[in-house]
Amino acid sequence: MSLVQGRRNDLIKKSCKPPPLTILSHPLGDGVQFDDFSLTTDISDSVHYPPSIHTRVLKGSSCHADTVLANHRSNPQPLSSNDVRTFSKSWFHVYSQKKTNCSRRTMCAAAAHLPDLVSGPVCHRRSRRAKKKLRKQQRQLLEICPPVDQIIFSMDDINNNIIVFDGGNSSCPIITPPKRVTWRRHHVSDLHIKDDLRGDIGLTYRRIDGCLPFIRLPRNTSLAIISACGLVKVYNALQACENLRSPLCRSNKKRVFTDFGKPPCYACVGPQVSRNSPKVHNHPSFMDKLPMHHWESLLWLMRRAEEAFKTIADHQVISHIHFAKNAVPFKTFVMNRENSNSAKFFGGIAFGTNVFLRCHTDQDFTMSMSQVFVKGKPHYHLDDDVIVYFCFPTLGVAVPLRPGDYLLFNPLIPHCISSRCKQEDEIMCVSMYLKTAIVGLNDNLLPLTPLQERLADRFIQYKL
Repeated sequence: MSLVQGRRNDLIKKSCKPPPLTILSHPLGDGVQFDDFSLTTDISDSVHYPPSIHTRVLKGSSCHADTVLANHRSNPQPLSSNDVRTFSKSWFHVYSQKKTNCSRRTMCAAAAHLPDLVSGPVCHRRSRRAKKKLRKQQRQLLEICPPVDQIIFSMDDINNNIIVFDGGNSSCPIITPPKRVTWRRHHVSDLHIKDDLRGDIGLTYRRIDGCLPFIRLPRNTSLAIISACGLVKVYNALQACENLRSPLCRSNKKRVFTDFGKPPCYACVGPQVSRNSPKVHNHPSFMDKLPMHHWESLLWLMRRAEEAFKTIADHQVISHIHFAKNAVPFKTFVMNRENSNSAKFFGGIAFGTNVFLRCHTDQDFTMSMSQVFVKGKPHYHLDDDVIVYFCFPTLGVAVPLRPGDYLLFNPLIPHCISSRCKQEDEIMCVSMYLKTAIVGLNDNLLPLTPLQERLADRFIQYKL
């Protein structure tokens, strides 16, 4: 299968204008050629992998709901083939200014995992662990295969329009845009919805550059991870953060929506780069008033997400972030006290009540995690109803999420959370991530170490 190679936006000549995108009747199954055209966007100092691998669009509307019954015990075995290749590392993001120290630090972190930079025994153990993880994924994950007539969205479509997805059931009112906002509303049934009621089976999609673009963990695994701490503590900590934070106004590209006529309740906590100085703050200032027991609950939430990450993520993704942390001492989530424990590699937590987002991408250094909760429900069960959908319009897929479900996903692939399925539910959507700006340390005057210089040069040499 051939595919357009990811382009570096900062190397595209301004005089080169992309051809207009057209509506294409395009199957998505095995053995299909992708169209040989590229998509360019505004000149930027950042590199998104991939900036142009999802450039097809079909128009229409259909509902493809496919559920595997609980008594179906076949082995999924979906993950050893059917790999889309873009000739770029499509699951991490760096800044592309070769001469600035912050950008070179992100390159250094991205290249630290390369096999020729570690010893032979380390490479051998890495290969053995990768094979072991693949076998585990083959046992536990079912690959979503959209039908050939599935509608998908182009990057041009997503960049030029506010696209939102309505996850409401038949009794839920249609979502309405705020004043002076024009959006394109789609129901989640316009995407392919695959579910599996077995607690020991998760969901994924065919590999892109050897990496799974998203993974919904098996529900038994998710419930086991969150069972160690009372959910009420998590609710209370997140609610306390929301109450401390005034309504957050995000950029138009990542605007947060909620029920019509209500201000969105949304907050981001964790390390943040300073806009006025070359610093990275441990947390936003409004978090200074948060009681310590809530800090402990947030750290618990972050560490559980990292545990879920390590449980199912591709081995090369785990190795990538491990070596990146060793190469660059970037900040992760830490409590507001001296000598406290910290997260291992995630930095920020973003969360909101009854919110949904427009389809967008994020400048995250590596894979991110999302989790959903229902307020007022102290215990979750295997057969809980779906409460929201996580949508990937360029893949044509919507992933159903139940309370407590973990979803690992590639933030460089356009994505969004839908509106909630039931009007009477009060749901909390939480995402854990690591911003590329945090990895760069936000200080161009801070010199790179000799090792970091070599790693950054190696990144450029390999054209990652």
